Amino acid sequence: MFQKTVGFRVFFWVSLVAIGCFVFLPLLWMINTALKPTAETFTLSFFTGTKTLDNIRHIVTDAKIMNYLKNSLIVSFGSSFMATLVCAFAGYSFSKFRYRGRKFVMGMFMMSQAFPQAILLLSIYSLMQKVGLLGSYWALLISYVVFTLPVGTWTLKSYFDQLPDALIESAKIDGAGHLRIMLQIIFPMAVPGMISIAIYGFVWSWNDLLYSMTLVTDNARRTLASGLVMTFLGMGSTNWGSMMAASIVAAVPVTIIFVFLQRYFIQGLTSGAVKG
Repeated sequence: MFQKTVGFRVFFWVSLVAIGCFVFLPLLWMINTALKPTAETFTLSFFTGTKTLDNIRHIVTDAKIMNYLKNSLIVSFGSSFMATLVCAFAGYSFSKFRYRGRKFVMGMFMMSQAFPQAILLLSIYSLMQKVGLLGSYWALLISYVVFTLPVGTWTLKSYFDQLPDALIESAKIDGAGHLRIMLQIIFPMAVPGMISIAIYGFVWSWNDLLYSMTLVTDNARRTLASGLVMTFLGMGSTNWGSMMAASIVAAVPVTIIFVFLQRYFIQGLTSGAVKG
């Protein structure tokens, strides 16, 4: 057995505290600033002194910010659902079918991850402009599905590889077709993996700034990330309290999703990473 020395214990706890400060101190500072009155924004008080909910109340009653929030929820849930569905069918195809060009397409899926997002934006922008989708929700939905597709497909393929082929053959003997087998037998058994991809797609689209600012320029259709940038960074003097309060509001949906679905997320990733 490896014997832990005093030096190792000290190093371990010092590293743990340092990492904890690096991760949680900015979050605590954001909350602290959001709860400060505007006049005390630049004071060094940390969770001491006067606290107020005025900044948060101002954000949640701002119709423009709430519209950005609504747009983000529509785009994020929509792209998450679409990406999960497409990845499930693609992963099942790569896992259970053998056809010409299969390995080439799988390789192309992974190669697409090598291209920077900013480079791909050039071609996606031109494509959306030609098909008349530029400035609409569909431009963002399709873009986010494209970026979730490689990771999601390979993750679900690994998940489907663990399901025995005998299960599919038994269903075929009973007269079930491929679509029925997928929807009623295979997909219900892959729920943890599909939830993990849904969460991945949701977080990716929720946090995106580059594509949301480029593909959608109408203020009424902006998502929360780009809307907050246009609202606060364009001001002559930045209201840091309101900005931090808006950041807290933006973090709430993702936090709720992780709190309630984290066990499915972890189970889906670990199950897809281990071949049984």
